[in-house]
Amino acid sequence: MTFDARGGKPPASRNNALFAVAVVAVVGGAFMLALKFPVAPKFSPADTGSHTIAATVQAPTAQVPSGWTSEAAQTYFATLSRVDPGASTTLNKRLARISGKPRVEQSEIVFAHAADVLKDHAADLARADTRHLDDILVMTRDRLRSASHSGSPWCQGARFADLDQTSFADRAALNRELKMLEEPLRDYGLALVSHLLVAIEDARSNPVSRGALTQTDKAAMQGVMMSMLSDPQVMPLLMAAQTGGDADKLVKSLNVCDLGATAVTAIKTLPQDTKGRAFADLVRQMELGGGDLSRLSQF
Repeated sequence: MTFDARGGKPPASRNNALFAVAVVAVVGGAFMLALKFPVAPKFSPADTGSHTIAATVQAPTAQVPSGWTSEAAQTYFATLSRVDPGASTTLNKRLARISGKPRVEQSEIVFAHAADVLKDHAADLARADTRHLDDILVMTRDRLRSASHSGSPWCQGARFADLDQTSFADRAALNRELKMLEEPLRDYGLALVSHLLVAIEDARSNPVSRGALTQTDKAAMQGVMMSMLSDPQVMPLLMAAQTGGDADKLVKSLNVCDLGATAVTAIKTLPQDTKGRAFADLVRQMELGGGDLSRLSQF
């Protein structure tokens, strides 16, 4: 089943369930955060004229720090070098000083730095065309579907059913338990930030100004949330929680990747103007409160 914020019933539709976690915790949570922070940045009236987006996540051309060999990493470092050369130089120097450290520690540096870069360019990011956000949603959805279709064991709810508050309190033990998720989650995070950098680059030349979230926007987002709760995988969990049923058994039967893909599809169906205003509002909150992406490659 898929959700559609516009109404109607659209056709149903070597990555891991970490993408589902990213969807729920990052993408889905980001939109719902806008409901808690209704104050949007004030911009001038929007220029509604259409334009062609020329900026893309291009193939790597810049020097890549030693050991960062994945395609996602190479693309990220090349994109950062193009969009913010000064920040790129700073990051490369930091990584050079810790080149002998484990990749997990280097990742913390990379994503903490990425959060600073996004904050520095928040004004441009808030004016990015909504199609960049759609690109991120499509990328996330496709990776989730790929994981599900490949039969990844990490799509099985049973993998997560035994994780409780104690498990999350012992981060070292949790990281050991979910070790095989580390690299795919890191690459997803790099791809996500690369898309955001491209959005910043495009917004410099093609800014889209937006006003505050409207009551109609909030109603649309609340409708998406309610539709997620009515999903055939989620509804039994809610019923079990309310009636004292065996929720653990239901969790073990979940396909986490399908659930994540469905959530992303639901968000994508929001009206473009709503998505744009919600995203701009989220960026504003990030600018005011900072952002911590240092754990993006870990649980």
